[in-house]
Amino acid sequence: MQAQLKLILTIILFTCTSFTVLAQEDKQDEVKTKGENKKESSKESQEKSNATIPSPVSIEKQHKADLSHYFPTNRVAPILAGPDDYLTLVNENTSVNNKGVAILLPDWQQGAVNPKALNFLRTALPKQGWTTISIQPANKPSNFPSTALTVSEQQQANKKIIDEYKTKLSALINAVLTKSKDYPGIVIIIAQGNHGAMLVDIFEQQSSATPNALILLSSYLLNSNELIDETNTDFAKTLAYSEYPILDLYLKYDNPIVLDKAAQRLAMAKQELKVYYRQRQINNNATGYYPEQELLIQINSWLKSIGW
Repeated sequence: MQAQLKLILTIILFTCTSFTVLAQEDKQDEVKTKGENKKESSKESQEKSNATIPSPVSIEKQHKADLSHYFPTNRVAPILAGPDDYLTLVNENTSVNNKGVAILLPDWQQGAVNPKALNFLRTALPKQGWTTISIQPANKPSNFPSTALTVSEQQQANKKIIDEYKTKLSALINAVLTKSKDYPGIVIIIAQGNHGAMLVDIFEQQSSATPNALILLSSYLLNSNELIDETNTDFAKTLAYSEYPILDLYLKYDNPIVLDKAAQRLAMAKQELKVYYRQRQINNNATGYYPEQELLIQINSWLKSIGW
């Protein structure tokens, strides 16, 4: 009996010892696994932190991608201007009365279908006899305006930057003007902001390629704070000396530079007896946005007043 009892106790003790050993081995395996997982996780985190973060896509590329994605291929027309390629949107005349071509140029950093004014004109003018060519322009130069320490250094740097930009803009406009010859009628350009003011200077320098008329929407020239007044005064003088018709529109709630220099442009145009020049202020509710119907009325009435 005692021998049987000793045998049972021995078996129980052996079983308990085996369970204890197995539990310790499982715990060691678990600790080892956690350590390996932590090491792998740390390695992955290190690799992610060392990975190069891609640069954001430029606004210009985003606009181009949107045009190619959302518009049918027969509306999107690539155009080459020197070494640079651009996209344009073409909406052909849908009226029996064919008036001509309206080239729509938004300000830099804006899309060809921006809702401030030009997208409405892009769809409204074809119903009135115009074929519209909407341009997707290049971005504003990233290093403009200059942050040099002295005014003279800023002036030199800004002139170099803008001269290079205007050379590309001039090539683009000339390419679009050439394309506009595929359609009958006169050619007008409707340009916003800085681009409108730049075109006035470009056309002054190259009299060979100019539109029949230019319509400016809230036009001004950006520059360093110390040079804004001088730059926009030069713009007003060039506008006054120009020989082609100009409609100069701006808003009640507009860019402060536009509001500050509008009166100067009007005064200089009167002083130079510029006959086909009209300036109008349009009432608006949202800053920078043109009331659609009022904008169309102003454009049509002015074109009619000069015989178109």
